Amino acid sequence: MPHAQHSVVEAHADPRILNVQVERAAKAIRATIISSPAWACFAAYACSEYFPVLGSVPVYQAASLVVIVFVGVLIAQFILNAFYRCQESGAPSRWLHRLLALNALLSLIWGFAPWLLWSPSNLVNHVFITLVCLAIVARFLVNRANHLEFFLASYAPMALMLMIRCLIGLNPVDVVLAGLVLLYAIQVVLDSSHISQRWDQEAQMRFSYEDMSRELEEARDEALMKRAEAESANASKTAFLANMSHELRTPLNAILGFSEIIARECLGPVGSPRYKEYAGDIHNSGTHLLSLINDLLDVAKIEAGRMEIEPHMIETRRALESALKFVGVKSRERNQVLTISVDDGAAILYADERALKQIVINLVSNAVKFTQHGGRIDVSAKRNPAGDFELIVADNGPGIPNERIDRIFKPFAQVDNRYDRQAGGTGLGLALVRGLTELHGGRTWIESEPGKGTRAFVILPATVAQEPAKRRAQA
Repeated sequence: MPHAQHSVVEAHADPRILNVQVERAAKAIRATIISSPAWACFAAYACSEYFPVLGSVPVYQAASLVVIVFVGVLIAQFILNAFYRCQESGAPSRWLHRLLALNALLSLIWGFAPWLLWSPSNLVNHVFITLVCLAIVARFLVNRANHLEFFLASYAPMALMLMIRCLIGLNPVDVVLAGLVLLYAIQVVLDSSHISQRWDQEAQMRFSYEDMSRELEEARDEALMKRAEAESANASKTAFLANMSHELRTPLNAILGFSEIIARECLGPVGSPRYKEYAGDIHNSGTHLLSLINDLLDVAKIEAGRMEIEPHMIETRRALESALKFVGVKSRERNQVLTISVDDGAAILYADERALKQIVINLVSNAVKFTQHGGRIDVSAKRNPAGDFELIVADNGPGIPNERIDRIFKPFAQVDNRYDRQAGGTGLGLALVRGLTELHGGRTWIESEPGKGTRAFVILPATVAQEPAKRRAQA
């Protein structure tokens, strides 16, 4: 019960609940004034001298009730018209009090029924009038139970006048009828209070749902706007990286060229041997930096949809061996075993040779970095059951936790473990692998188990899907 009362307080605190209550009251009054003349005519005829069983009230006296009810209906109609004209202007609390007064007026008008239709010596008449009044009360309960004050305003004047009329004659039957009216009043007030609370709670819940729905729509719109801003920022970032990569490669190529000239002493001796050694270090560092810039440029091109591939028939083993020359030195320095296996069915491949070499170099370089000294790395190529080209790079390194596998194909993402910190890297290698693979219409993924090594898979279709590459290039 305390919870219900708390909900009712919240309901009345919401101005929308007040608006709903006022609208319901107006609809209830409209329904009443439509049927009230018919009820008045029926009761007047039944209690008039034309129907002596239920009373012998003079016709003019019975007709006066009909006239009073019609006047009340006209007044109610006038007020309702004013309400509907001014409804948009607000002020619901003011109309709440006006409609409460109108309900009390209509109830007072019906309170004249026991006085105008009362036949003192006819107890059947008394019971009939009481039943008619209670029937009208039942209609009030249905139409006005959404608001306890409205129900009391609709019921109290009529019930009070009926009870007074029953008690005046001190007839035992009339006294019983008065007690029945009182007990009925108490019961319907309790029921009306319960119904009023329930309706307010339902209205409050409906408005809460509407508020939540509106907030969700606003959050969705804001999320879409943030997404558009993020995509725009990402596109700007990609364009910036592409432009900067081009700008950086120009002076870097000059550094490489001049450092190589100095290291080889093409224009004469440089003097101290340490200068020659430093020039070689500059060239090696510049070569490494150029490789990173090239990776960054390729990733930026792929994200911007400007990367193009030129597939043609290539010899798989020759391409793989050529690519592994770049990483074979590092593998030997770490005393690792590096093997190549190419099945006869995969000896010829229709793909972009530069892209395939880049894929192999990046995958094997990763395996070399993260495999301990004396480890093993196996590179194999074959046709899978679907007829597509399948490249597998397997190592017996420390492996990758399952929860971190999905993020390693994203640009600049790394596994973030102690092997990462030791090996270094920018996190562009696998992002480039995925991008180049998807340009061929293929797919790539990694399977790993901590402590048992890692296997990287690259699937390239038998015939390169040209449409995806064209769409990316034209995006």
